[in-house]
Amino acid sequence: MAGLAAWFLTGRIGSTRPNIAMGWELEVITMVILGGVSIAGGAGTIGGVLLAVLTLGTVTYGLSLANVPGIYMTIIVGVLLLVTIAVPRLLRGKKIAK
Repeated sequence: MAGLAAWFLTGRIGSTRPNIAMGWELEVITMVILGGVSIAGGAGTIGGVLLAVLTLGTVTYGLSLANVPGIYMTIIVGVLLLVTIAVPRLLRGKKIAK
């Protein structure tokens, strides 16, 4: 999957460097967790991750079209990551309390 992503990125940019995707860690982790892969271990689906990639890509593209500064986009992605992690844990805690 990572090789396929590198192939697409190289085709889009037209060249490659070893550090071409530096700083994209937050987006990648957010996409994987938003796609349904458990942070505590477990299994997810490729379809879920691809749907998350399309969703987050659309959100960030829309924000860049709206001329939102990059730091705010990073904050939005970070908040989305925190919400994606917190909501299932809170719901699981409510089920246990009942």
